[in-house]
Amino acid sequence: MSLHHNKRILREMFAAFTDFTVPLDRVLAFMTPDYRQCVDGQDMTLTDFQTHTQALRNALCRLSIDIQHCVCEGDKAATVHVAHAIRHSGTESLIKVVAFYRFRAGRICLVDELTHVLQGHGKDKNLGGFQ
Repeated sequence: MSLHHNKRILREMFAAFTDFTVPLDRVLAFMTPDYRQCVDGQDMTLTDFQTHTQALRNALCRLSIDIQHCVCEGDKAATVHVAHAIRHSGTESLIKVVAFYRFRAGRICLVDELTHVLQGHGKDKNLGGFQ
């Protein structure tokens, strides 16, 4: 796959992930069946990621992702991005994420990320792995 292809996959995945009107199965289609994600030391499977995505959709009224940096090499990529989350109560959070991705057959098979709350409450530290 080309480097531009992997960057496009990430952008399309984030667009689907943050558009709460997109069916969840369309978001999951960006991942391999054996998908693994590690967020701040917490391991997740594809099923866990599905639960996480649904929990975010229930807890938030809006989520946006601003990719500040993206580097692709072969079947790997890395981003630094900021997630802007708005809860139904109106409270907002900004979370900086440094993430590493691995691709297989045009899909994401691994994400390893660290998060840092820039704005919000201490409990927002767990938003990246929120169930």
